[in-house]
Amino acid sequence: MSQPHPEAGFSLIETLVALAALSLLAGAGMMMTDVAVSSSNTIAARDADATDLLRLRAALKADLSQAAPRRARDESGRKPQTAMLGAADLTSNAFLALTRRGWENHTGEGRASLQYVEYAFDNGAILRRHRRHIDGADTETPQTLISGVRDVNVAYMQYDQWLTDWAGSAAIPLPDAVRLNITFDDGAELSQVFLLPEGAR
Repeated sequence: MSQPHPEAGFSLIETLVALAALSLLAGAGMMMTDVAVSSSNTIAARDADATDLLRLRAALKADLSQAAPRRARDESGRKPQTAMLGAADLTSNAFLALTRRGWENHTGEGRASLQYVEYAFDNGAILRRHRRHIDGADTETPQTLISGVRDVNVAYMQYDQWLTDWAGSAAIPLPDAVRLNITFDDGAELSQVFLLPEGAR
């Protein structure tokens, strides 16, 4: 008659090895969760950046593609020498101003279809401002187009040359193109070129 086998069990070493393996698996799981959350946040931030860039480009393209050779009077009633103004001719923090055509009027307000708009750089953000009436009115509440900007520079093309400032004249009230150079807080740079309509010159 055979003797009964003693009940099988885990030795202390086997138990310690199992616990170590579980600890490694748990740590790896937490690291993977960390990486997933970090990646998700990075993707969300990049998506937001892309949305801001698209909004900035869409606003500039809409305004510059419908630029008009109309000189808008300021709050004091003075009419500038040229239809487009750069930073050297503007007060406050604006770096570009122009009059554009095609301002839709769905509600039938008593205003023109022309619109005065200006772009400003303030506290690391590019803003778009407009006036409800083209001449002499104050600008409305600005729209923030993009933030995280360190510096902005504008150049103007005339006769196939890029100029750092726009003088213009009665015969040539607007440039052929406008280039916006943006430097972001992280050092990245972006250059955008916008053609103006033939009818504006």
